[in-house]
Amino acid sequence: MRTRGVGLPTTASAHVALPGGSSELRDFPIPSLGDDDGLLRVVSSGICGTDVGLFASGLTEPTVLGHHVVGVLAAVGESAASRWNVAEGDHLLVEEYLPCGHCDTCATGWYRLCPETDLWSGGRRIGTIPASEEPSLFGGNAEYLYLPSNAVVHRLPRDLPWTSAVWGLPLANALDWVADAGALREGETVVVVGPGYHGLAAVAAAQHVGAASIVVCGLTSDEPRLRLAADLGATTVVLPTDDLHGLVDHLTGGRGADVVLDTAGLASDALESMLALLAQRGRLVLASGKPGSALGLHSDEITRRMITVRGVRGRAPQWVERAVDLLATGQSGVERVPTEVVALPELGSMLTDLANGRGPATPHVVVNPQPIA
Repeated sequence: MRTRGVGLPTTASAHVALPGGSSELRDFPIPSLGDDDGLLRVVSSGICGTDVGLFASGLTEPTVLGHHVVGVLAAVGESAASRWNVAEGDHLLVEEYLPCGHCDTCATGWYRLCPETDLWSGGRRIGTIPASEEPSLFGGNAEYLYLPSNAVVHRLPRDLPWTSAVWGLPLANALDWVADAGALREGETVVVVGPGYHGLAAVAAAQHVGAASIVVCGLTSDEPRLRLAADLGATTVVLPTDDLHGLVDHLTGGRGADVVLDTAGLASDALESMLALLAQRGRLVLASGKPGSALGLHSDEITRRMITVRGVRGRAPQWVERAVDLLATGQSGVERVPTEVVALPELGSMLTDLANGRGPATPHVVVNPQPIA
């Protein structure tokens, strides 16, 4: 039996991204719920580069985007409440993944690679399901988000500010990439390529681990965001003007960096330069690949210096919990990054500006469909 939650409106407004880089506001019926699903009242939906790329050129059907979503659980079925260990009124963070929950990949905790939710094998995720599929509200850029039975949710502390809570997934990603894939240890040196959303989160993650030196590099056009990285405690480098290799040699006594994290999707020749930054047994972590591009890294350099090259995407669930705990302290660092708030009617203009490189200085841009105090 399916029922609509008590006290809910009959419709929800949503920003629908259209093929070709345009958009429109639509109202969709609030879905009736069964025993095994739920409905989130969206407070904030963070915009990341994936959203911008989909909006600009990656859609074939109208879609409600948004996959960094936090909000209040407005209604939930009894079985779903038990499975997720939640109750109506809880503050939640929603991961984008919609895994099957029973394959070998899910059983080992790697549900981000489950074929059901792996975009590279035709899977489905929050923020990518066409609006033509009922109940249409599958993205965070809407007043309400439908939570199917295989949604992955995490409870948030009630006193965690929403502007901090929406950092949950970017910070969890950064912790996974820096502390797990990069195996960064206290006292080591990390170079972060790109001062964007995940680049700044990586600075906070490296601070949390206890890095001795954090270097963030970007282009001249990135200088406003490089200043934000400096405010978080990083040493910043403008490429190609500044001497990155000389700085790393100075900071490490000529030993080299322990970890290089590429969040910008560097070309192969630039990656060769980054490889040369690494110390013996250094780790090169690639978080942003370019489709069809070849690495072209010299295998003799990798073997001679015992370099590890790791590709990453998303995060393991334990890093979400770690990120939430860190955010709850109020001292993660990302709290100091300014927040640019966008309402649903202005979202199309913001996505267009971001796609054309005219976005705000801060990479922390969030959609607030209906803010809650």
